[in-house]
Amino acid sequence: MSPGGHLVTTTIACAGAAVLTGSWAATAAVAAGGFFIDVDHAADYVLIERDRRLTPDAFLRHYLEGRTRRTVLVLHSYELLALLGLVAWWSGALWLWAYLWGATLHLALDLTFNGEVTPRSIVAFYSFAYRLAHRFDARRLLGSVDFEPAPAGFWAAFFAGGRVAGVLAKPPLARTWPRSKSSC
Repeated sequence: MSPGGHLVTTTIACAGAAVLTGSWAATAAVAAGGFFIDVDHAADYVLIERDRRLTPDAFLRHYLEGRTRRTVLVLHSYELLALLGLVAWWSGALWLWAYLWGATLHLALDLTFNGEVTPRSIVAFYSFAYRLAHRFDARRLLGSVDFEPAPAGFWAAFFAGGRVAGVLAKPPLARTWPRSKSSC
């Protein structure tokens, strides 16, 4: 999903958290899980990819145009969510439950939308152990996909996201989902 899509959905989730809990800490935690969880992309970009073009535009295009070679993404993992879930259950901390709610929303949207641009299993990809077993190699994990250049201008790219070359993008509500064999 595009960063702009995550920003919009997280903003809506934060509004809901503020109304339901009345807690600014819980609202901030939803924001951390829903949008700021992507800070691990920045860590990968600088520490793993060793890219030193530190402008928001260069960083965004690196991901949207499929130039990633390694995908560690520590915060994007089922294992971390499970561990945090146990800690939240044990502690009963509202802010931690709120973070988990935001992070689960983020990963669910990633699974839905990012699954459309990879020939490999996007469900397996969000397991840290699976990524580790594949040595964090983006091509082995996600397959080889040619992306179109990101739209001109930072904000256009921020909200549009990446597009697979040669595939006409359909609006999310116009997608046709494959019929399951059980419904035939």
